[in-house]
Amino acid sequence: MIYLGIDGGGSKTTFLVTDDDDTEIRRFQTGPSNWLSVGKDTAAASIGAGAEQLIDLKLDAVCGGFAGAARPEGLAFYKRVLEPLFPEAKVRIESDAFIAYTGAIGLAPGVLLIAGTGSIAIGRKNDGTMIRVGGWGPHFGDDGGGFWIGREIVRAALRSFDCQKRSDFETRISRKLGVQTITDVVSAWAAGTIGVPEIAGLVPEVMTLWPHEPAARIIKSAAEHLRWLVETAVQRVAFPNCPVCASGSIALHPLMRQLMELSFAEPIAPAERGAVMLARQAVSLLR
Repeated sequence: MIYLGIDGGGSKTTFLVTDDDDTEIRRFQTGPSNWLSVGKDTAAASIGAGAEQLIDLKLDAVCGGFAGAARPEGLAFYKRVLEPLFPEAKVRIESDAFIAYTGAIGLAPGVLLIAGTGSIAIGRKNDGTMIRVGGWGPHFGDDGGGFWIGREIVRAALRSFDCQKRSDFETRISRKLGVQTITDVVSAWAAGTIGVPEIAGLVPEVMTLWPHEPAARIIKSAAEHLRWLVETAVQRVAFPNCPVCASGSIALHPLMRQLMELSFAEPIAPAERGAVMLARQAVSLLR
């Protein structure tokens, strides 16, 4: 049988196809598919672009993990997108956090910190109950994630402009965003030419500014937010010496790992592999 796992994030969407022997048949990426941050049209287009690269394969089961899929409206949206694209396959939809947890830890008690564009800590108790801390989206949460870091550096650049203190970091951030001056980011955001992926995409530039201010303050604050997510999740899982893993570009960044001062176990596998495991499970339950 042939299985497809999809890891749909705020910056990219990863597709992984394997067989019963867990042999990798195909792996590739398309654009972002987090409907909460990039909108339904862009999310659907990224998923559709991936499906076009799989038309020569007969898929038996598909599991997609997406941000916002844990909400009823998100689940309904992804079902409307995926089921017509893979009409002959068993389609399973989960949250991006759940597939990441399954890949990293399996179905044992533990905690996974996911920090990429957004941020969330997801845990599993000994009785199988799943818990979450954070992950409330770019507008109300995701503290310490890529969008949060990018937004904070833009705010700092705007304050620098207000004080009439032109700085190197202000110029660098403007150039990275492709705007003439930092104040143009406001109208670009309103027009939709700059969105969550572009703001989160500032993180590599922000990291190169370490240890200078205001980047140092923002990066340290991000690390504190992420540490709080982990410590709160561990407390709620309440399982002695449970494994704690990390995934996502921010959580795995060497500087962020150093500042968080946490000991992380090595993940078993990436999120898309967790999605494949759940796709295989969906088929086995039908037998």
